Amino acid sequence: MMSGQNIYLWEKCIEAGREFNITPYGTETMHLLRAEKGFIIVGQDTDGTMTPIDLQMDWIVSKKKYDFIGKRSLYRSDTMREDRKQLIGLLTDDPNIVLEEGAQIVSELNQSPVEMLGHVTSSYFSPNLKKSIALAVVRGGKDMMGKKLFVPMENKNINVTVANPVFYDEKNERLNA
Repeated sequence: MMSGQNIYLWEKCIEAGREFNITPYGTETMHLLRAEKGFIIVGQDTDGTMTPIDLQMDWIVSKKKYDFIGKRSLYRSDTMREDRKQLIGLLTDDPNIVLEEGAQIVSELNQSPVEMLGHVTSSYFSPNLKKSIALAVVRGGKDMMGKKLFVPMENKNINVTVANPVFYDEKNERLNA
């Protein structure tokens, strides 16, 4: 419940931003919008082992600088392996099914034991796209675009397709719109 001072401050903020066409939004909206654009949350969509290359963010690593802090770690044999967990997008075959965050991802269901390739890190239903979207980290994920995988759940297996982690405005045409 808002106190009188909170309401006063809220109204002043809205008034001050009116000329800039501001609009209030909730944090869940912010999470959805960033996921549609493939923007990560460090610690949710990543862990301490991931590099910019794993995240398909090669563009933030300078190709012009001779040396920089962290360069050595990018060229270690373990960080250059192709089978590292990498950020991908996932689309469910049924666009209304929203994957559970943390759910495991597999390529084969009839193995014992089932080999886990990775997990879902963020998952939402996108009203803009009218379907569910998910970000995930999967071993060798960058080379799996278009591949069919499975998310085994307690009562059913969910069919998914590996996709670009940028679901909306891939060319950044709306970045400063």
